[in-house]
Amino acid sequence: MTYALSGALLISYLSVWIPPDRFWIPAFFGLAFPYLFMANLILFVYWLLRLEKVSAVILIVMLLGWNNVKHYYRIPIKNREKIDNGGGFTVTTFNVRSFNVYAWSPDVRKDEQIVWFLKKIKPDILCLQEFYTDEKRFPEKKIIEELNYPYHYISYINQYHSHSYGLAVFSRFSLLNKKSLCFDESSNQSQLCDVIIGKDTFRLFNNHLQSTSLNKQKVPLNYLDEEGEALREVKDISLHLRGAFIKRAKQTKMLKRYIEQSPYPLLICGDFNDTPVSYTYKKLSRGLKDAFVESGRGLGKTYHGIFPSYRIDYILHDPRWKARQYKTYHNGLSDHYPVSCVLIKVRKGSER
Repeated sequence: MTYALSGALLISYLSVWIPPDRFWIPAFFGLAFPYLFMANLILFVYWLLRLEKVSAVILIVMLLGWNNVKHYYRIPIKNREKIDNGGGFTVTTFNVRSFNVYAWSPDVRKDEQIVWFLKKIKPDILCLQEFYTDEKRFPEKKIIEELNYPYHYISYINQYHSHSYGLAVFSRFSLLNKKSLCFDESSNQSQLCDVIIGKDTFRLFNNHLQSTSLNKQKVPLNYLDEEGEALREVKDISLHLRGAFIKRAKQTKMLKRYIEQSPYPLLICGDFNDTPVSYTYKKLSRGLKDAFVESGRGLGKTYHGIFPSYRIDYILHDPRWKARQYKTYHNGLSDHYPVSCVLIKVRKGSER
Protein backbone atom coordinates (compact mmCIF):
# COMPACT_ATOMS: atom_id res chain seq x y z
CA MET A 1 0.00 0.00 0.00
CA THR A 2 2.80 2.41 0.92
CA TYR A 3 4.68 1.97 -2.34
CA ALA A 4 1.43 2.08 -4.33
CA LEU A 5 0.48 5.47 -2.86
CA SER A 6 3.97 6.83 -3.39
CA GLY A 7 3.89 5.59 -6.97
CA ALA A 8 0.49 7.22 -7.48
CA LEU A 9 1.92 10.51 -6.20
CA LEU A 10 4.78 10.27 -8.69
CA ILE A 11 2.29 9.71 -11.51
CA SER A 12 0.43 12.86 -10.43
CA TYR A 13 3.67 14.83 -10.95
CA LEU A 14 4.03 13.39 -14.43
CA SER A 15 0.42 14.16 -15.37
CA VAL A 16 1.23 17.83 -16.09
CA TRP A 17 3.48 16.79 -18.99
CA ILE A 18 1.16 14.22 -20.59
CA PRO A 19 -1.62 15.56 -22.87
CA PRO A 20 -4.86 13.81 -21.81
CA ASP A 21 -6.03 13.67 -25.42
CA ARG A 22 -3.14 11.26 -26.02
CA PHE A 23 -3.22 9.39 -22.72
CA TRP A 24 -5.84 10.40 -20.16
CA ILE A 25 -5.25 8.07 -17.19
CA PRO A 26 -2.48 10.19 -15.51
CA ALA A 27 -4.89 13.16 -15.42
CA PHE A 28 -6.92 11.34 -12.74
CA PHE A 29 -3.81 11.14 -10.57
CA GLY A 30 -3.15 14.86 -11.06
CA LEU A 31 -6.71 15.60 -9.96
CA ALA A 32 -6.12 13.56 -6.80
CA PHE A 33 -2.77 15.22 -6.00
CA PRO A 34 -3.72 16.92 -2.68
CA TYR A 35 -5.24 13.70 -1.33
CA LEU A 36 -2.30 11.60 -2.49
CA PHE A 37 0.13 14.05 -0.93
CA MET A 38 -1.70 14.00 2.41
CA ALA A 39 -1.86 10.20 2.37
CA ASN A 40 1.89 10.04 1.80
CA LEU A 41 2.48 12.57 4.57
CA ILE A 42 0.52 10.42 7.02
CA LEU A 43 2.44 7.33 5.93
CA PHE A 44 5.72 9.20 6.28
CA VAL A 45 4.94 10.13 9.90
CA TYR A 46 3.74 6.57 10.65
CA TRP A 47 6.86 4.87 9.29
CA LEU A 48 9.17 7.51 10.74
CA LEU A 49 7.82 6.85 14.23
CA ARG A 50 8.46 3.16 13.62
CA LEU A 51 12.01 3.99 12.46
CA GLU A 52 11.49 2.20 9.16
CA LYS A 53 13.71 3.05 6.17
CA VAL A 54 10.68 3.29 3.89
CA SER A 55 10.00 6.70 5.48
CA ALA A 56 13.04 8.06 3.63
CA VAL A 57 11.60 6.87 0.31
CA ILE A 58 8.29 8.58 1.01
CA LEU A 59 10.09 11.77 2.01
CA ILE A 60 12.05 11.84 -1.25
CA VAL A 61 8.86 11.33 -3.26
CA MET A 62 7.11 14.18 -1.43
CA LEU A 63 10.06 16.52 -1.82
CA LEU A 64 10.07 15.90 -5.57
CA GLY A 65 6.63 17.47 -5.77
CA TRP A 66 6.88 19.99 -2.94
CA ASN A 67 6.73 22.88 -5.39
CA ASN A 68 3.15 21.87 -6.24
CA VAL A 69 1.95 22.43 -2.67
CA LYS A 70 2.31 26.22 -2.94
CA HIS A 71 -0.25 26.21 -5.75
CA TYR A 72 -2.86 24.88 -3.33
CA TYR A 73 -1.93 26.52 -0.04
CA ARG A 74 -0.03 29.64 0.96
CA ILE A 75 1.02 30.28 4.54
CA PRO A 76 -1.49 32.87 5.83
CA ILE A 77 1.02 35.49 6.95
CA LYS A 78 -0.53 38.93 6.95
CA ASN A 79 1.09 41.12 4.33
CA ARG A 80 1.81 44.49 5.93
CA GLU A 81 3.15 45.94 2.71
CA LYS A 82 1.34 49.13 1.74
CA ILE A 83 0.46 49.17 -1.91
CA ASP A 84 0.39 52.30 -3.96
CA ASN A 85 -1.43 51.11 -7.04
CA GLY A 86 -1.30 54.46 -8.75
CA GLY A 87 0.68 52.78 -11.51
CA GLY A 88 -1.25 49.52 -11.35
CA PHE A 89 -4.75 48.21 -11.90
CA THR A 90 -7.17 45.75 -10.32
CA VAL A 91 -8.37 42.55 -11.98
CA THR A 92 -11.26 40.27 -11.03
CA THR A 93 -12.38 37.00 -12.61
CA PHE A 94 -15.69 35.40 -11.71
CA ASN A 95 -17.77 32.51 -13.06
CA VAL A 96 -21.28 33.83 -12.34
CA ARG A 97 -23.06 30.55 -13.14
CA SER A 98 -25.57 32.16 -15.49
CA PHE A 99 -26.63 34.57 -12.73
CA ASN A 100 -28.52 31.70 -11.10
CA VAL A 101 -31.06 31.65 -13.91
CA TYR A 102 -31.77 27.96 -13.32
CA ALA A 103 -32.19 28.54 -9.57
CA TRP A 104 -29.05 26.64 -8.63
CA SER A 105 -29.46 28.45 -5.34
CA PRO A 106 -32.81 28.80 -3.54
CA ASP A 107 -32.32 32.56 -3.77
CA VAL A 108 -33.75 33.31 -7.21
CA ARG A 109 -32.47 36.89 -7.20
CA LYS A 110 -28.79 36.05 -7.27
CA ASP A 111 -28.60 38.00 -10.53
CA GLU A 112 -29.23 41.32 -8.76
CA GLN A 113 -26.94 40.36 -5.85
CA ILE A 114 -24.10 39.49 -8.23
CA VAL A 115 -24.42 42.78 -10.09
CA TRP A 116 -24.57 44.65 -6.77
CA PHE A 117 -21.40 42.86 -5.62
CA LEU A 118 -19.56 43.68 -8.87
CA LYS A 119 -20.58 47.33 -8.60
CA LYS A 120 -19.27 47.38 -5.04
CA ILE A 121 -15.78 46.04 -5.77
CA LYS A 122 -15.59 47.74 -9.22
CA PRO A 123 -12.26 46.34 -10.52
CA ASP A 124 -10.52 48.07 -13.42
CA ILE A 125 -10.81 44.89 -15.48
CA LEU A 126 -13.60 42.39 -14.92
CA CYS A 127 -13.67 38.95 -16.60
CA LEU A 128 -16.94 37.01 -16.36
CA GLN A 129 -17.65 33.43 -17.37
CA GLU A 130 -21.08 31.81 -17.87
CA PHE A 131 -22.38 35.29 -18.62
CA TYR A 132 -26.12 35.06 -19.26
CA THR A 133 -28.69 37.52 -20.50
CA ASP A 134 -32.43 37.20 -20.90
CA GLU A 135 -34.30 39.91 -22.80
CA LYS A 136 -37.36 39.50 -20.58
CA ARG A 137 -35.82 38.98 -17.16
CA PHE A 138 -32.23 40.21 -17.20
CA PRO A 139 -31.38 41.98 -20.49
CA GLU A 140 -27.85 42.70 -21.63
CA LYS A 141 -28.59 46.43 -21.80
CA LYS A 142 -29.55 46.49 -18.13
CA ILE A 143 -26.36 44.71 -17.04
CA ILE A 144 -24.19 47.09 -19.08
CA GLU A 145 -25.95 50.12 -17.63
CA GLU A 146 -25.77 48.78 -14.08
CA LEU A 147 -22.05 47.96 -14.21
CA ASN A 148 -21.34 51.27 -15.96
CA TYR A 149 -17.96 50.54 -17.56
CA PRO A 150 -16.79 52.69 -20.47
CA TYR A 151 -15.66 49.61 -22.43
CA HIS A 152 -16.91 46.06 -22.67
CA TYR A 153 -16.74 43.00 -24.89
CA ILE A 154 -19.45 40.33 -24.77
CA SER A 155 -19.37 37.20 -26.91
CA TYR A 156 -22.00 34.48 -26.90
CA ILE A 157 -21.42 30.83 -27.68
CA ASN A 158 -25.12 29.92 -27.41
CA GLN A 159 -27.86 32.29 -28.54
CA TYR A 160 -31.55 31.53 -28.46
CA HIS A 161 -34.71 33.51 -29.14
CA SER A 162 -34.71 35.50 -25.89
CA HIS A 163 -31.56 34.51 -24.01
CA SER A 164 -27.82 34.12 -24.61
CA TYR A 165 -24.84 32.53 -22.87
CA GLY A 166 -21.13 33.30 -23.13
CA LEU A 167 -18.27 35.42 -21.80
CA ALA A 168 -17.85 39.09 -20.96
CA VAL A 169 -15.03 41.54 -20.28
CA PHE A 170 -15.71 44.94 -18.73
CA SER A 171 -12.90 47.45 -18.60
CA ARG A 172 -11.99 50.95 -17.52
CA PHE A 173 -9.43 50.90 -20.35
CA SER A 174 -9.82 50.76 -24.13
CA LEU A 175 -10.33 47.32 -25.69
CA LEU A 176 -9.09 46.66 -29.23
CA ASN A 177 -8.75 43.65 -31.57
CA LYS A 178 -11.57 41.77 -29.84
CA LYS A 179 -11.98 38.15 -30.87
CA SER A 180 -13.96 35.13 -29.71
CA LEU A 181 -12.25 31.72 -29.76
CA CYS A 182 -14.81 28.96 -30.12
CA PHE A 183 -13.97 25.33 -29.39
CA ASP A 184 -15.19 22.36 -31.40
CA GLU A 185 -18.11 20.39 -29.95
CA SER A 186 -18.25 22.49 -26.81
CA SER A 187 -20.34 25.18 -25.13
CA ASN A 188 -17.15 26.70 -23.78
CA GLN A 189 -15.01 29.40 -25.32
CA SER A 190 -12.28 31.99 -24.80
CA GLN A 191 -11.97 35.66 -25.63
CA LEU A 192 -8.96 37.76 -26.48
CA CYS A 193 -8.65 41.52 -26.65
CA ASP A 194 -5.89 44.09 -26.41
CA VAL A 195 -6.08 46.45 -23.46
CA ILE A 196 -4.62 49.94 -23.74
CA ILE A 197 -3.35 51.60 -20.55
CA GLY A 198 -1.60 54.85 -21.36
CA LYS A 199 1.32 53.99 -23.61
CA ASP A 200 1.21 50.30 -22.68
CA THR A 201 -0.69 47.52 -24.43
CA PHE A 202 -1.27 43.98 -23.19
CA ARG A 203 -3.32 41.07 -24.46
CA LEU A 204 -6.07 39.75 -22.24
CA PHE A 205 -7.47 36.22 -22.51
CA ASN A 206 -10.74 35.51 -20.72
CA ASN A 207 -11.35 31.75 -20.59
CA HIS A 208 -13.96 29.19 -19.78
CA LEU A 209 -12.51 25.79 -20.61
CA GLN A 210 -14.37 22.50 -20.82
CA SER A 211 -16.69 21.86 -17.90
CA THR A 212 -16.97 18.48 -16.22
CA SER A 213 -20.79 18.79 -15.98
CA LEU A 214 -21.19 16.93 -12.71
CA ASN A 215 -24.00 17.53 -10.25
CA LYS A 216 -25.45 16.04 -7.09
CA GLN A 217 -27.40 13.44 -8.99
CA LYS A 218 -24.18 12.07 -10.52
CA VAL A 219 -22.29 11.76 -7.22
CA PRO A 220 -22.65 8.28 -5.70
CA LEU A 221 -23.76 8.33 -2.08
CA ASN A 222 -24.33 4.63 -1.42
CA TYR A 223 -21.12 2.77 -2.14
CA LEU A 224 -22.62 -0.49 -0.82
CA ASP A 225 -25.53 -0.60 -3.25
CA GLU A 226 -26.15 -4.32 -3.77
CA GLU A 227 -27.64 -3.77 -7.22
CA GLY A 228 -24.51 -2.06 -8.44
CA GLU A 229 -26.10 1.37 -8.98
CA ALA A 230 -23.25 3.11 -7.13
CA LEU A 231 -20.70 1.34 -9.30
CA ARG A 232 -22.51 2.53 -12.42
CA GLU A 233 -22.52 6.08 -11.08
CA VAL A 234 -18.78 5.91 -10.39
CA LYS A 235 -18.26 4.73 -13.96
CA ASP A 236 -20.44 7.58 -15.21
CA ILE A 237 -18.37 10.13 -13.29
CA SER A 238 -15.17 8.62 -14.68
CA LEU A 239 -16.48 8.92 -18.22
CA HIS A 240 -17.46 12.55 -17.65
CA LEU A 241 -14.03 13.36 -16.24
CA ARG A 242 -12.23 11.53 -19.05
CA GLY A 243 -14.22 13.37 -21.69
CA ALA A 244 -13.55 16.71 -20.01
CA PHE A 245 -9.81 15.97 -19.69
CA ILE A 246 -9.57 15.16 -23.40
CA LYS A 247 -11.55 18.21 -24.55
CA ARG A 248 -9.63 20.57 -22.27
CA ALA A 249 -6.33 19.28 -23.62
CA LYS A 250 -7.42 20.08 -27.18
CA GLN A 251 -8.75 23.48 -26.13
CA THR A 252 -5.53 24.24 -24.26
CA LYS A 253 -3.42 23.48 -27.32
CA MET A 254 -5.57 25.75 -29.48
CA LEU A 255 -5.50 28.53 -26.90
CA LYS A 256 -1.75 28.19 -26.49
CA ARG A 257 -1.25 28.82 -30.22
CA TYR A 258 -3.05 32.15 -29.89
CA ILE A 259 -1.08 32.98 -26.75
CA GLU A 260 2.23 32.35 -28.51
CA GLN A 261 1.21 34.70 -31.32
CA SER A 262 0.71 37.62 -28.97
CA PRO A 263 3.04 40.58 -29.61
CA TYR A 264 2.15 42.00 -26.18
CA PRO A 265 2.51 41.05 -22.50
CA LEU A 266 -0.16 38.59 -21.36
CA LEU A 267 -2.93 38.53 -18.79
CA ILE A 268 -4.78 35.20 -18.72
CA CYS A 269 -7.85 34.92 -16.53
CA GLY A 270 -10.82 32.70 -16.02
CA ASP A 271 -12.24 29.32 -15.19
CA PHE A 272 -9.88 26.59 -16.42
CA ASN A 273 -11.99 23.82 -14.84
CA ASP A 274 -8.69 22.17 -13.96
CA THR A 275 -6.38 22.09 -10.97
CA PRO A 276 -2.81 23.42 -10.61
CA VAL A 277 -1.47 19.88 -11.07
CA SER A 278 -2.79 19.44 -14.59
CA TYR A 279 -1.68 19.61 -18.19
CA THR A 280 -3.97 22.63 -18.72
CA TYR A 281 -2.44 24.72 -15.96
CA LYS A 282 1.13 23.72 -16.76
CA LYS A 283 0.84 24.63 -20.43
CA LEU A 284 -1.07 27.90 -19.99
CA SER A 285 1.03 29.19 -17.08
CA ARG A 286 4.39 28.57 -18.75
CA GLY A 287 6.43 31.78 -18.68
CA LEU A 288 3.81 33.55 -16.54
CA LYS A 289 3.26 34.22 -12.85
CA ASP A 290 0.30 33.05 -10.80
CA ALA A 291 -1.29 35.83 -8.73
CA PHE A 292 -2.31 33.39 -5.98
CA VAL A 293 1.21 31.99 -5.64
CA GLU A 294 2.60 35.53 -5.48
CA SER A 295 0.26 37.10 -2.95
CA GLY A 296 -2.48 34.67 -1.94
CA ARG A 297 -2.99 33.36 1.59
CA GLY A 298 -4.41 30.13 2.96
CA LEU A 299 -6.27 27.53 0.91
CA GLY A 300 -6.68 28.63 -2.69
CA LYS A 301 -10.03 26.91 -3.24
CA THR A 302 -12.24 28.74 -5.76
CA TYR A 303 -14.90 26.11 -6.44
CA HIS A 304 -17.42 25.02 -3.83
CA GLY A 305 -19.66 22.79 -5.87
CA ILE A 306 -19.95 19.06 -5.43
CA PHE A 307 -16.81 17.98 -7.27
CA PRO A 308 -13.96 18.83 -7.55
CA SER A 309 -13.47 21.26 -4.66
CA TYR A 310 -10.23 22.87 -5.79
CA ARG A 311 -8.65 26.03 -7.17
CA ILE A 312 -9.76 26.11 -10.80
CA ASP A 313 -10.06 29.88 -11.38
CA TYR A 314 -6.88 31.79 -12.13
CA ILE A 315 -5.19 35.11 -12.78
CA LEU A 316 -1.94 34.50 -14.66
CA HIS A 317 0.21 37.42 -15.73
CA ASP A 318 3.38 38.53 -17.45
CA PRO A 319 6.47 38.83 -15.19
CA ARG A 320 6.56 42.53 -16.05
CA TRP A 321 3.93 42.94 -13.36
CA LYS A 322 3.86 41.84 -9.76
CA ALA A 323 0.62 40.75 -8.12
CA ARG A 324 -0.41 42.06 -4.72
CA GLN A 325 -3.51 41.93 -2.52
CA TYR A 326 -4.83 38.68 -4.00
CA LYS A 327 -8.28 38.02 -2.57
CA THR A 328 -10.91 35.29 -2.76
CA TYR A 329 -14.46 36.46 -2.06
CA HIS A 330 -16.30 33.69 -0.22
CA ASN A 331 -19.70 35.18 -0.94
CA GLY A 332 -21.71 32.13 -2.06
CA LEU A 333 -23.22 33.98 -5.04
CA SER A 334 -22.17 31.23 -7.45
CA ASP A 335 -20.59 27.78 -7.31
CA HIS A 336 -17.32 29.63 -7.97
CA TYR A 337 -15.69 32.24 -5.76
CA PRO A 338 -14.57 35.45 -7.49
CA VAL A 339 -10.85 36.20 -7.16
CA SER A 340 -9.03 39.49 -7.62
CA CYS A 341 -5.63 41.12 -7.30
CA VAL A 342 -3.72 44.32 -7.96
CA LEU A 343 -1.17 44.15 -10.78
CA ILE A 344 1.69 46.62 -10.54
CA LYS A 345 4.24 47.23 -13.26
CA VAL A 346 7.74 46.25 -12.21
CA ARG A 347 10.18 49.10 -12.61
CA LYS A 348 13.60 48.26 -13.94
CA GLY A 349 16.06 47.72 -11.15
CA SER A 350 13.29 47.46 -8.52
CA GLU A 351 13.01 44.56 -6.10
CA ARG A 352 10.61 41.73 -6.71
